[in-house]
Amino acid sequence: MSLPKKLVLLVLCWLIPQVNGFSGVRPLFATYTFGMNLMTGLNNELFTLFIVKEFEGQIISSTPITRGQFMQQAQGAMDCKANPTGQNLFLKYEVASCLPPEEYRDGFPVIPDCGIFDEIWKLRFWEYPYKLASGQQPGKGWAENPTTPSARQMLLLSDYGIYELHSVACGEELFRLLKDIGDPDWVDNYRKGY
Repeated sequence: MSLPKKLVLLVLCWLIPQVNGFSGVRPLFATYTFGMNLMTGLNNELFTLFIVKEFEGQIISSTPITRGQFMQQAQGAMDCKANPTGQNLFLKYEVASCLPPEEYRDGFPVIPDCGIFDEIWKLRFWEYPYKLASGQQPGKGWAENPTTPSARQMLLLSDYGIYELHSVACGEELFRLLKDIGDPDWVDNYRKGY
Protein backbone atom coordinates (compact mmCIF):
# COMPACT_ATOMS: atom_id res chain seq x y z
CA MET A 1 0.00 0.00 0.00
CA SER A 2 1.42 3.40 -0.94
CA LEU A 3 2.00 6.17 1.61
CA PRO A 4 -0.97 8.40 0.49
CA LYS A 5 -3.36 5.43 0.77
CA LYS A 6 -2.03 4.62 4.24
CA LEU A 7 -2.48 8.24 5.26
CA VAL A 8 -6.07 8.33 3.97
CA LEU A 9 -6.82 5.04 5.75
CA LEU A 10 -5.31 6.37 8.98
CA VAL A 11 -7.39 9.57 8.78
CA LEU A 12 -10.58 7.60 8.07
CA CYS A 13 -9.91 5.25 10.98
CA TRP A 14 -9.55 8.30 13.21
CA LEU A 15 -12.69 10.03 11.89
CA ILE A 16 -15.12 7.11 11.77
CA PRO A 17 -15.50 6.82 15.56
CA GLN A 18 -15.89 10.60 15.78
CA VAL A 19 -18.84 10.83 13.39
CA ASN A 20 -22.35 10.64 14.76
CA GLY A 21 -24.98 9.74 12.18
CA PHE A 22 -27.43 12.33 13.51
CA SER A 23 -25.42 15.41 14.37
CA GLY A 24 -22.18 15.28 12.41
CA VAL A 25 -18.76 15.28 14.01
CA ARG A 26 -18.69 14.80 17.78
CA PRO A 27 -16.42 16.97 19.90
CA LEU A 28 -13.24 15.25 20.94
CA PHE A 29 -13.23 16.99 24.30
CA ALA A 30 -15.81 17.91 26.90
CA THR A 31 -17.46 21.31 26.53
CA TYR A 32 -18.84 23.71 29.12
CA THR A 33 -22.15 25.52 29.07
CA PHE A 34 -24.65 27.07 31.47
CA GLY A 35 -27.50 25.07 32.96
CA MET A 36 -30.49 25.45 35.28
CA ASN A 37 -32.94 23.16 37.05
CA LEU A 38 -36.05 23.78 39.15
CA MET A 39 -34.62 22.55 42.45
CA THR A 40 -33.87 24.95 45.32
CA GLY A 41 -30.32 26.20 45.01
CA LEU A 42 -27.76 28.63 46.39
CA ASN A 43 -28.99 31.51 48.53
CA ASN A 44 -32.43 29.85 48.81
CA GLU A 45 -33.26 30.57 45.17
CA LEU A 46 -36.12 28.39 43.93
CA PHE A 47 -33.94 27.17 41.05
CA THR A 48 -30.28 26.25 40.66
CA LEU A 49 -27.88 27.64 38.07
CA PHE A 50 -24.83 25.66 37.00
CA ILE A 51 -21.75 25.57 34.87
CA VAL A 52 -22.19 22.21 33.18
CA LYS A 53 -19.50 20.02 31.65
CA GLU A 54 -20.87 17.91 28.78
CA PHE A 55 -19.40 15.15 26.67
CA GLU A 56 -21.26 13.50 23.79
CA GLY A 57 -24.54 15.07 24.89
CA GLN A 58 -24.29 13.84 28.47
CA ILE A 59 -23.67 15.92 31.58
CA ILE A 60 -20.55 14.60 33.24
CA SER A 61 -20.27 17.25 35.97
CA SER A 62 -21.96 20.42 37.14
CA THR A 63 -20.92 23.21 39.48
CA PRO A 64 -23.61 25.38 41.07
CA ILE A 65 -23.18 29.14 40.69
CA THR A 66 -25.07 32.06 42.15
CA ARG A 67 -27.51 34.22 40.25
CA GLY A 68 -25.01 37.09 40.38
CA GLN A 69 -22.20 34.93 38.99
CA PHE A 70 -24.47 33.74 36.20
CA MET A 71 -25.42 37.30 35.28
CA GLN A 72 -21.79 38.41 35.13
CA GLN A 73 -20.58 35.34 33.22
CA ALA A 74 -23.47 35.14 30.75
CA GLN A 75 -22.88 38.79 29.82
CA GLY A 76 -19.18 38.15 29.28
CA ALA A 77 -18.14 40.48 32.11
CA MET A 78 -16.42 37.68 34.05
CA ASP A 79 -14.21 34.93 32.64
CA CYS A 80 -15.71 31.47 32.68
CA LYS A 81 -15.46 28.16 30.84
CA ALA A 82 -19.11 28.30 29.78
CA ASN A 83 -18.62 31.59 27.89
CA PRO A 84 -14.94 31.63 26.85
CA THR A 85 -15.48 34.24 24.11
CA GLY A 86 -17.02 36.73 26.53
CA GLN A 87 -20.10 37.14 24.36
CA ASN A 88 -23.30 38.60 25.83
CA LEU A 89 -25.45 35.48 25.65
CA PHE A 90 -28.61 37.38 26.57
CA LEU A 91 -28.10 39.45 23.43
CA LYS A 92 -27.19 36.40 21.32
CA TYR A 93 -30.33 34.51 22.38
CA GLU A 94 -32.54 37.63 22.47
CA VAL A 95 -33.52 37.43 26.14
CA ALA A 96 -34.94 40.97 26.05
CA SER A 97 -35.78 41.17 29.75
CA CYS A 98 -32.07 40.72 30.60
CA LEU A 99 -30.83 43.46 28.27
CA PRO A 100 -30.37 47.17 28.89
CA PRO A 101 -32.47 49.59 26.85
CA GLU A 102 -31.42 49.70 23.18
CA GLU A 103 -29.76 53.11 23.48
CA TYR A 104 -27.34 51.82 26.16
CA ARG A 105 -26.24 48.58 24.50
CA ASP A 106 -23.29 50.01 22.56
CA GLY A 107 -21.21 50.67 25.68
CA PHE A 108 -21.59 47.04 26.81
CA PRO A 109 -23.08 47.88 30.22
CA VAL A 110 -23.33 44.99 32.63
CA ILE A 111 -26.76 44.45 34.13
CA PRO A 112 -26.37 43.25 37.75
CA ASP A 113 -29.65 41.32 37.82
CA CYS A 114 -32.53 40.26 35.61
CA GLY A 115 -36.15 40.25 36.73
CA ILE A 116 -36.89 37.08 34.76
CA PHE A 117 -35.22 35.10 37.57
CA ASP A 118 -37.95 36.33 39.91
CA GLU A 119 -40.47 34.52 37.69
CA ILE A 120 -38.79 31.09 37.48
CA TRP A 121 -40.36 29.82 40.72
CA LYS A 122 -43.75 30.15 39.03
CA LEU A 123 -42.93 27.26 36.69
CA ARG A 124 -42.92 24.88 39.65
CA PHE A 125 -45.29 26.29 42.26
CA TRP A 126 -48.83 27.70 42.29
CA GLU A 127 -48.13 29.74 45.45
CA TYR A 128 -44.85 31.23 46.64
CA PRO A 129 -43.47 28.50 48.95
CA TYR A 130 -41.59 30.67 51.47
CA LYS A 131 -43.10 32.72 54.26
CA LEU A 132 -43.05 36.37 53.28
CA ALA A 133 -42.51 39.49 55.32
CA SER A 134 -45.56 41.60 55.95
CA GLY A 135 -46.75 43.38 52.82
CA GLN A 136 -44.79 41.32 50.27
CA GLN A 137 -46.84 39.93 47.38
CA PRO A 138 -44.96 37.82 44.80
CA GLY A 139 -48.18 36.93 42.97
CA LYS A 140 -49.47 33.53 41.98
CA GLY A 141 -47.45 30.80 40.40
CA TRP A 142 -48.17 29.18 37.06
CA ALA A 143 -48.00 25.50 38.04
CA GLU A 144 -51.24 23.51 37.94
CA ASN A 145 -50.24 21.55 41.08
CA PRO A 146 -49.14 22.98 44.45
CA THR A 147 -45.45 21.97 44.31
CA THR A 148 -44.83 20.65 40.83
CA PRO A 149 -45.85 21.29 37.25
CA SER A 150 -48.59 19.07 35.82
CA ALA A 151 -47.85 16.36 33.26
CA ARG A 152 -48.94 18.76 30.50
CA GLN A 153 -46.62 21.44 31.82
CA MET A 154 -43.73 18.98 32.13
CA LEU A 155 -44.30 18.10 28.48
CA LEU A 156 -43.83 21.80 27.63
CA LEU A 157 -40.70 21.97 29.80
CA SER A 158 -39.27 18.86 28.12
CA ASP A 159 -38.73 21.01 25.02
CA TYR A 160 -36.02 22.74 27.07
CA GLY A 161 -34.45 19.55 28.47
CA ILE A 162 -36.40 19.58 31.75
CA TYR A 163 -37.98 16.12 32.05
CA GLU A 164 -38.03 16.07 35.86
CA LEU A 165 -37.52 18.83 38.43
CA HIS A 166 -33.85 17.92 38.78
CA SER A 167 -33.26 17.75 34.99
CA VAL A 168 -31.00 20.50 33.69
CA ALA A 169 -31.85 22.84 30.81
CA CYS A 170 -28.46 23.45 29.18
CA GLY A 171 -26.98 25.96 26.78
CA GLU A 172 -29.30 27.26 24.09
CA GLU A 173 -32.33 25.54 25.67
CA LEU A 174 -31.75 27.44 28.91
CA PHE A 175 -31.66 30.79 27.13
CA ARG A 176 -34.74 29.88 25.05
CA LEU A 177 -36.57 29.12 28.30
CA LEU A 178 -35.51 32.45 29.84
CA LYS A 179 -36.68 34.22 26.69
CA ASP A 180 -40.02 32.37 26.65
CA ILE A 181 -40.72 33.07 30.34
CA GLY A 182 -40.77 36.74 29.35
CA ASP A 183 -43.37 36.12 26.60
CA PRO A 184 -46.95 36.63 27.90
CA ASP A 185 -48.39 34.29 25.24
CA TRP A 186 -46.00 31.49 26.28
CA VAL A 187 -46.87 32.07 29.95
CA ASP A 188 -50.59 32.00 29.16
CA ASN A 189 -50.17 28.69 27.33
CA TYR A 190 -48.10 27.28 30.21
CA ARG A 191 -50.69 28.34 32.79
CA LYS A 192 -53.90 27.38 31.01
CA GLY A 193 -53.05 25.32 27.97
CA TYR A 194 -54.88 25.64 24.67
